[in-house]
Amino acid sequence: MTMVLWGVRRNLPVAMPGVPAWSMAPLLCAASTVFFSLDQRLPGFVVMLAGNALLMSGLGLFYFGSLRFWHQSCPWRSWTAGGAALLAAMSYFYCFQPDFRARTMLFAGSMAVCAFAHARLLQRHGKGFSCRLSVIVLATLCGVSMLRAATTFWLDAPDSTRVMQMPMQQLYAVSFHLAALLLSIGGLLMLSERVRYEFEHQASHDSLTGAFTRRTLFQAGEREWTRWTRYGRPFSVLLLDIDRFKSINDRWGHPTGDKVLQECTTLIAALLRSGDALGRYGGEEFVVVLGETDGAAAWMAAERIRQALEQHRAPDLPAYTASIGVATAAAGDTGFGNLLKRADMALYQAKASGRNRSIAL
Repeated sequence: MTMVLWGVRRNLPVAMPGVPAWSMAPLLCAASTVFFSLDQRLPGFVVMLAGNALLMSGLGLFYFGSLRFWHQSCPWRSWTAGGAALLAAMSYFYCFQPDFRARTMLFAGSMAVCAFAHARLLQRHGKGFSCRLSVIVLATLCGVSMLRAATTFWLDAPDSTRVMQMPMQQLYAVSFHLAALLLSIGGLLMLSERVRYEFEHQASHDSLTGAFTRRTLFQAGEREWTRWTRYGRPFSVLLLDIDRFKSINDRWGHPTGDKVLQECTTLIAALLRSGDALGRYGGEEFVVVLGETDGAAAWMAAERIRQALEQHRAPDLPAYTASIGVATAAAGDTGFGNLLKRADMALYQAKASGRNRSIAL
């Protein structure tokens, strides 16, 4: 699984944070098994300390990889300090007061906490089959670890060993191996879903501004048109054009013009509802599809946008304004394209009337 995850990482079309940690995690879990298998060839203390440290590090890297993958901060220092304290406590119960039960309770309880934190992270930020699979695996591991920690004082003796033939101990050991395998598979599935999302996002969003592409915008408009023709739901369209944008490019340069387009998109998006669609129509023109919006509400929305653009000032960008054409679906319209044409006519009137204004037709 380490080789598969590493190979996938090297061939990803976009950078994916967290994949290096996911790649190392199953390797560390496998290395812990190697150390445990050397119980008769190496000192028992070395096997106990190194094997548990590697297993703990492997499960921790799965968690840290998910934190990075979902762009969350990684508490490396606090978790490292906690891990060191855990190993110190286990060393005490190995060297000074030997007690297999205490070591088992400490380690199983700590792994239950790690699995719970990981499952909670994926439950809050993830979605789709891959995250659900990983949550189920982590929840199962958490439950088995808690059960092992809770029953060790009833099932074990102070001088018991990890290789004893007992169903609870065997279930506990098998759960770690399966968890490492299934979490690796879950990571691969999450990578696949993220890559698919990235491609879909690139196909539907303008690379410069992040607004919808023209094709996606027309799809949103056609959906609203269908709702209007079937159920009579009102909807409106705004066609916005940045005034004298060519002079901004000529005077300030195209990089500044690109920043103006990006800032304009951000300002407009902040004033829209979650169901509205903002798309780049071409050049410095933007289209807003407003569902469930009649003519009066659409004109008010256009004015809010126009005033926000007019009043906004950025220290490294020139001041700019916008003209907006407003059109609302009416009985004489024959399709979304016709509605957009009326918005274009309204925009032409707004520019002819002196710019920096909203006109509805």
